[in-house]
Amino acid sequence: MFWLSIHADIRKRQHVLIQISDAYHAGDIEWLEYRSQISPRINQYIFKLHQHHNIEDTGYFPQFMRMYPQLKAGFEILDRDHVHLDTLLNELQVLNSRLASSNTEDKALVEQLHQRLMDASELLSQHLTDEEDLVIPILGLN
Repeated sequence: MFWLSIHADIRKRQHVLIQISDAYHAGDIEWLEYRSQISPRINQYIFKLHQHHNIEDTGYFPQFMRMYPQLKAGFEILDRDHVHLDTLLNELQVLNSRLASSNTEDKALVEQLHQRLMDASELLSQHLTDEEDLVIPILGLN
């Protein structure tokens, strides 16, 4: 199912970002390698998530709410998640921009970036599961 493959791709990107961050924290990769690996991937991750959420917010969710008004509360929760995720992603983008322009190792910045990745990962993991629980049965009906 297409929806699940998109979510699998998001989860994979998220996993790779955390792996890179963990590798840096463990001393398995150096600063320059960390920065060159993680920065472009964060940009892609943020772009893909914004793109996915925009499609849901402007297309799928309003359509599903019209078709199944009894599920409105569930979609409102998903919408609130999107707002919260957008805030986290915007913070992540600011930190990533600082990382991309930093020529010297900045452990405090790396720690902030790691924490924002973990915050986004935690919320997104639950959100994707909730979304699948609500949307996949609808897709199966149509």
